[in-house]
Amino acid sequence: MKGIQFYLEGPGRELRPVTIVSREMADIRTAGIPSRSGPAAADTRIEVSTLVDERGNLARQVDCDGFKFKFNGSEIPWSLVVG
Repeated sequence: MKGIQFYLEGPGRELRPVTIVSREMADIRTAGIPSRSGPAAADTRIEVSTLVDERGNLARQVDCDGFKFKFNGSEIPWSLVVG
């Protein structure tokens, strides 16, 4: 049985295989990730992931839940798909 595979799904339902490059704990206010509740976000640390596709393009997490990513130089959000 194969291991877990990660993909980012973007415009036109394009799927790109990705791997996790790094994970770090970051303060939600300084990580640039919007929170759902302002007061709850004070002094809140979350795990932020960075992914890389087969071409070496880096994508950084842009949500609190860890399912939305943006590639460097792009404003288009991609969704994490686990298979």
